[in-house]
Amino acid sequence: MINKNDIFELGIGTWKIDYENIKNDMQSLIHSYNLGQNYLSLSMLYNNGEVVRQLKRFINKVDRDKLFIATNLEPTIECRDDIEKQLNEYLQILDIEYVDMLQLHKPSFSKIPLIDVYKEIQRLVNLGKVKYIGISNASLEQLSLINKEIKIDFFEGIYNLECKIYEDIKVLDYCDKNDIKFLCYQPLRRNRTAKRNYPLLVELASKYDKTQNQIILNWIINEKKMIALVKSTNINRINENKQALDFKMDIEDYERLNNFRSEEFDNVKVDWDDNGGISIDQLANQFE
Repeated sequence: MINKNDIFELGIGTWKIDYENIKNDMQSLIHSYNLGQNYLSLSMLYNNGEVVRQLKRFINKVDRDKLFIATNLEPTIECRDDIEKQLNEYLQILDIEYVDMLQLHKPSFSKIPLIDVYKEIQRLVNLGKVKYIGISNASLEQLSLINKEIKIDFFEGIYNLECKIYEDIKVLDYCDKNDIKFLCYQPLRRNRTAKRNYPLLVELASKYDKTQNQIILNWIINEKKMIALVKSTNINRINENKQALDFKMDIEDYERLNNFRSEEFDNVKVDWDDNGGISIDQLANQFE
């Protein structure tokens, strides 16, 4: 089993994995694993669970105990029994005895109080079916409410050069003070940030002879101390992402990236209650 402090800085994302042609992507997944990427993010929302079903082949080809398998509770949780039922589906499909982390994908996916969800996850930890507890797309209030009673180990949320809302509302500070690892979702905004050619990124890419995406990943991992979740089945891109860890930037350059702001994204009003507005998990998708 992998300790939470032994997770590689780049996680393997699985959104839009080509589940119908998984043999074509298998070489890339194995390559990522061989480079040290040991965090695998899974969701039954992806293609109605087909991604999870097909990735069983990948898990069978590697050392399961050297793979950190993170799973998500999806809509809709109407009672506490639904939580173990969803977990059991992952365990049965993947033919494994435990998951390394279980998290609620979005607070709005539960119809029962959040604290009840997490008391049930803690029970599953006590049974040995779950090793670590996470939460995703939550507000600071929701996170702190749960963490007062049930120890949270991981927080997954949007963070990138343009979307710094979790820094603004002090979630990053809270995670740092409470030994919660921050899992950075959409760190590259699916390559859309680089396509904007911000002068700062263009300058730093030239200065360090790296791509803009490498500059962003280096900053997020080395400066912000986050685990970056990046999906890629292109071996050249996987190597490029790994090479983002192989250099250091000047302190002042990290600070310039820290201070970068996007007025466009800063002005988006997030609907934390999912009442029809822009939810936090969709913030990074608002602009090209």
